[in-house]
Amino acid sequence: MTNALAPFTLKGFYLLTWGTALGTNAWHLVSSHKAYTTLDRESFSHLQASMHPAYFGTSTLLSGALLATHLYFHPVLLRRAAWWGLEEGVQGLLILGAFVPQLINWVAVGPRAIRLLYERHRAERSGKVAVSENVGVADPQPAQDVAAANSAFSTIHGVSSTLNLVSGLSLAALGLAVSM
Repeated sequence: MTNALAPFTLKGFYLLTWGTALGTNAWHLVSSHKAYTTLDRESFSHLQASMHPAYFGTSTLLSGALLATHLYFHPVLLRRAAWWGLEEGVQGLLILGAFVPQLINWVAVGPRAIRLLYERHRAERSGKVAVSENVGVADPQPAQDVAAANSAFSTIHGVSSTLNLVSGLSLAALGLAVSM
């Protein structure tokens, strides 16, 4: 009877939270790629701008719940600074490796990326207007604005993607660490 109720225990919650966090990360990777290859750029951008806050929020909350549960099971970690010396500490560090990047993405990098995304769209639209108004005359300013907007967005998107990758790898490594 105890095994039948396993999902409703704190250990079951820990396992389900880890699986959901890892699955959310993997699904985000697959669905973003599929959306990128299927939708036009503007539709894809609007979709991502709508989905990313929810994704980063969910991932952060799941990783936070995972960390809280882990610390509940291993309260010695609350009294010890050198976590890397304990097996449970290494697992806790892996959870932090998932939680912190997602928190940074949710609070700082993600909102900035969305802002830069819309700035890039505005720069592209103003560049098209400037070229059509000056038929046959190319104005270099809109092209520079578009290039600057693309560069800024590409940089912050790269940071966000790297943080997301670190989080996903940490969650996968946690699964390996717990299973060994």
